[in-house]
Amino acid sequence: MNEQGEIVALQDRNALIMVHRSDMCGKCGACEMGEQAGEMFLTIPNRLHGEVGDFVQLELASGQVLKASAIAYLFPLCALVLGVLAGIFLGHRYDLDVELTASILGLVFAGISFLVIRGMEPHFKRLQHFSPQMVRITRGSKMGNQPKVSEKGDEGSGK
Repeated sequence: MNEQGEIVALQDRNALIMVHRSDMCGKCGACEMGEQAGEMFLTIPNRLHGEVGDFVQLELASGQVLKASAIAYLFPLCALVLGVLAGIFLGHRYDLDVELTASILGLVFAGISFLVIRGMEPHFKRLQHFSPQMVRITRGSKMGNQPKVSEKGDEGSGK
């Protein structure tokens, strides 16, 4: 995934970047964090030493997007199925209403999985595996028409 954004503020060693969502993700609405429907704000490490007003290219590896999707969608789905199976087993074993027990345990397990994911969020943020990274800085041009200033890997050579 590649996106273009503008550095709007600097905070310690991080940059606050305003990203205009592309058509690819614009209809999703999952990251509806900006004041306007088409923008969102990300805080990421400022490894390329960008300044306020710089336009940056952001990149998130496809494998990381896939892993994040698996955590967000497959983990709760597996928990739901596991809860339903546990409910069926317990319903038969203790002579309870099998459908009701399976439904309740499925929802409980899915709810617990969402709480686990939410509890792990600070850990995921610290690791920064699922955060986009700056790969290029261009000055004064949202479309990248200006000369390249700095790229990932040559952090001190562009300035």
